[in-house]
Amino acid sequence: MSLDNIQLSGQTCEILFKHNLIAGTTSEIITDSLIKSEIKSLGDNQKQILFLVSNSDAAFLPEEEMALLTNLIIACKLSMADIALVNFNSNKKTYQDFNDKFKPKKILIFGIETTELGLPFAIPYFQIQPFHQQFYLSAPSLKEFVNNKNLKKELWVCLQKLFL
Repeated sequence: MSLDNIQLSGQTCEILFKHNLIAGTTSEIITDSLIKSEIKSLGDNQKQILFLVSNSDAAFLPEEEMALLTNLIIACKLSMADIALVNFNSNKKTYQDFNDKFKPKKILIFGIETTELGLPFAIPYFQIQPFHQQFYLSAPSLKEFVNNKNLKKELWVCLQKLFL
C-alpha cells in the first residue's frame, strides 16, 4: 500500500473529520451571500447599531433629515463609523436578512412598520423592545422630526436609555 492510495473507511472518516468545512448546502451559501451583498448601507457598523429608514426621494435620506440623524448620532457619542444606515425603501428585506448582514445589537426603525420587516410583533413608537439579545426602537419617519420639538424630546429620552 502506497501513501498515494490510502483508503479510509466511512467510520474512520467520521472520527477524523467531525466537522464540515462548509455548513449548509452550496445553494444556501450562495443565496445567503447574495442577500448580504445586495443590502446597500452607509457607515462602517463598528458598534453594530442599525438605523433603518424609509425614503423614496433619496438614496438614503434628504439633506435636512441626514443632518438631523447626524446630530442625533453625535449627541449619542457615536459616529457614522459606529452605525449602519439602510434605506428600507430600496432594500426590502426582512429583519432576519438585516441581522444576517449587520449582526446588530441595537436596531432603530424610523417610519417603517415592524410587520413590514417580518418581526412577529408590533412596537409602539418610542418603546424599547428587547428581542433575541437585541434592542429595537420604533419611531416615526425622520421627516416628522425635522420641525417638531416634542417628537425630538421623546426620541431623545429613548436614545439616552439606549446609548448613554
